Amino acid sequence: MPSTNTLPAKILLKKNIPQIGMIVAFVLMVAVFSRLSPVFFSYGNFINVANQTAIISVLAFGMTLVMLSGGIDLSVGAVVSLSAVVCALLLHTGTPALVAMGVSILIGVAFGALNGFISVKWGVQPFLVTLGALSVARGLSLVLSEGRTVYIDSEFFLAVTAQGFVGPVPVMFVWTLVFFSLTWVLLNLSTLGRKVRAVGGNIVAARQAGLMTHSIIIRVFMLSSGLAAFGGLMMAGRLSSGLPSVGVGMELDAIAAAVLGGTGFKGEGGSLVGTFFGALVMGTLINGLTILGINPYVQEISKGVIIVLAVVIVSLRK
Repeated sequence: MPSTNTLPAKILLKKNIPQIGMIVAFVLMVAVFSRLSPVFFSYGNFINVANQTAIISVLAFGMTLVMLSGGIDLSVGAVVSLSAVVCALLLHTGTPALVAMGVSILIGVAFGALNGFISVKWGVQPFLVTLGALSVARGLSLVLSEGRTVYIDSEFFLAVTAQGFVGPVPVMFVWTLVFFSLTWVLLNLSTLGRKVRAVGGNIVAARQAGLMTHSIIIRVFMLSSGLAAFGGLMMAGRLSSGLPSVGVGMELDAIAAAVLGGTGFKGEGGSLVGTFFGALVMGTLINGLTILGINPYVQEISKGVIIVLAVVIVSLRK
């Protein structure tokens, strides 16, 4: 009979298999691409990988929280676009950068509140609610920008959101670490985090235990859309413009990163460390294939294979 001391260790190892798998996959990818191309293993390219995965990581942190509550948010990619366009338009009119950023984030939070409210008030599946919100946000970004690119010339905004550095570290990666830390603390050390897991695990039992499940779900959607809005600011800073066409498909990348990291579609599992490395694996794969000169269409196929693999992993875990 196994000792009682070994049982918790085995349970802990089994629980962390997805996270460990993503870390191992990331290390192996770095080793393989570094062997195939010396350009890959360079400081400049590591900066590229950090910048390329930063926005998806931020979106995936919010997506992880939503999925742990038993929901899904398909509107985050469109919120990225709307936030970028709104901020660019406000900056174009001379609005102070911090005010423009604040307004853009509030609009994202409002979208999340509306998604959560409709979902819990009328019992509509989050999949359908956020699918509609995706179209609304995308349409608003096109209407507001008139389908045009809105250029940004605010040096402060560009530096603080995407193009600056904190020492040798790009500011986009710094923001990734900041939001990772905040969401990790929220999920693992706060009362809200425990409530989110309870709602995702069994919403009926959570409600019977006295939890305000509707309020919890609404707050989770607000957090997800707020993070997506900040991702839009990062995107605008990186491109030096607000583009109504950005963010297409980012919701799928965010979902894939969360699932690869061990988050299930019904609130099971869930690890922000796993989500972070899931995003890094996807970003590293695309970066490595680009350096090797692989056809961009083949890269899209590779990304699709990863998303399918993520779904298969969830099914196998069940």
